[in-house]
Amino acid sequence: MPHLLDFLADRVLLCDGAMGTQVQARNLRIEEDFLGHENCTEILTESRPDLVREIHRGYLAAGADAIQTNTFGGSPITLGEFGLQDKAFELNKRAGELAHEAVAEFTGDGRTRFVIGSVGPGTRLPTLGHIAYQPLEDALTVQAQGLIAGAVDAILIETCQDPLQIKAAVNGAKRARAEAGSDIPILVQVTIETTGTLLVGADIAAAATIVHALDVPVIGLNCATGPQEMAEHVKWLGENWPGRVSVQPNAGLPELIAGKTHYPLTPGELAQWLERFVLEDGIGMIGGCCGSARSPGARRRSRARASGSRRSPRSTARCRCARRTPF
Repeated sequence: MPHLLDFLADRVLLCDGAMGTQVQARNLRIEEDFLGHENCTEILTESRPDLVREIHRGYLAAGADAIQTNTFGGSPITLGEFGLQDKAFELNKRAGELAHEAVAEFTGDGRTRFVIGSVGPGTRLPTLGHIAYQPLEDALTVQAQGLIAGAVDAILIETCQDPLQIKAAVNGAKRARAEAGSDIPILVQVTIETTGTLLVGADIAAAATIVHALDVPVIGLNCATGPQEMAEHVKWLGENWPGRVSVQPNAGLPELIAGKTHYPLTPGELAQWLERFVLEDGIGMIGGCCGSARSPGARRRSRARASGSRRSPRSTARCRCARRTPF
């Protein structure tokens, strides 16, 4: 099986969409399904592995090349809010195994598919004083250890809102990777709010400077907004980042309709935006985030149009986010 970065060298990687909104769309029971831990999606890996596999299977059937593990809130710190901190390693490990089990059902067509370990931002950000740096790095090391034990092909630190949290997660993943003797890549996706910055105020150029200094080969954008609001930031990365870029937008800005959150973009509309990012900005890794639906037609059309025409990234250019950061 090829290394993920080798795959990205000349092909577009089509990722899945959100796990959380798929879970929320189902009528699950707090005691039976969440084992009394309301809104803890990660516990479904233990209580409802059939459901987690079903969601993975749906994205794979829709044409995804990569699926992300059910571990967005899988650090000991976030799980600790439910009294589940001691289950962190096993839940992350099992999540990786479940994703691989789903992938195994599709091996007959000869296509390469990847399992990406998801590491979310958690609920405590060090820059805002919610938590000290070292305990955060230690906790994220445990999460990464579990993901690596579950045989993930990459670790994606996603929905990042705080430069110190990025540093903690990347360094924790590096520690876990070194302990395991692994060379799986570490990827970072930041979240840019409608204000044009991360939650703590860094713009895309500052965020890229930090990620570049941490020797991360792939940077991306996900969540917070739809593709239209991301477009200028995607363009900046396409012009300035020396490696690969990923984009996983929400299906538009969320709207509250009849008391429920609604994302306005159809699968076809979202696919058109992703195709544009590939063709115009050289983006090599695409997918969806909140509100994205499984649409085989839209996803396959987007891949078919884009995969043969992707503009080459500026791999030989100097990154304009020069290494002038202490991170």
